Amino acid sequence: MASRTKPPPSTDGRDRILQAALRSFAEHGYEGTTTAAVAREAGVTQPLVHHHFGSKEGLWRVAMDQLFSEVRLFTVLDRTLPPTQALLQVVEGFVRVSAARPELSRIIAREGSTRGPRLKYLVDHHLRAQFRELVAALQSEQAAGVIERSVRPELLLFLVAGAAAHLFDVAALARESLGVDPGAERTREEFIKLVLTVLERGVVRRQGATP
Repeated sequence: MASRTKPPPSTDGRDRILQAALRSFAEHGYEGTTTAAVAREAGVTQPLVHHHFGSKEGLWRVAMDQLFSEVRLFTVLDRTLPPTQALLQVVEGFVRVSAARPELSRIIAREGSTRGPRLKYLVDHHLRAQFRELVAALQSEQAAGVIERSVRPELLLFLVAGAAAHLFDVAALARESLGVDPGAERTREEFIKLVLTVLERGVVRRQGATP
């Protein structure tokens, strides 16, 4: 009798669990999310959630790691480009990932409002290093006279992050109040152009301007 190779452990439903978890953590927060509810939305059994992730905390961490790995794909500072162009490219990337992942700004807003172990995890593993890299790049451009020196770079970072994500965070409001569809490709591209134009005209110095 021919021997049979043992099949690999099943990963059926893992991706669906992660997507359901991200939506729940964004809409209901950590405390309002249960593994039972995530399992129901993902169409799997609750034991399968625990099989893959161990606990709600384990599920949250893996979901955050996946979400912020997607952010990094869009927002790595390209050192081969002129610094200002690289910074604008990061902004464009952040708008794109915010459009694709509206959960991002909601989760950051929830976890960023109160100190605690989850905020510490996000800062330590995903946010601090990139924030500091971007602030340093802004400071370098200020020293070179390319970006307005009166602008505090840390505040500019939060201004841009908030503006870039807000439209997609309140998509229902945009649709109901003004008939704007943030999910439409045309809207996304026009919004990207608007954000970049505001930055270029508002904080980037025109060539020949007095520092």
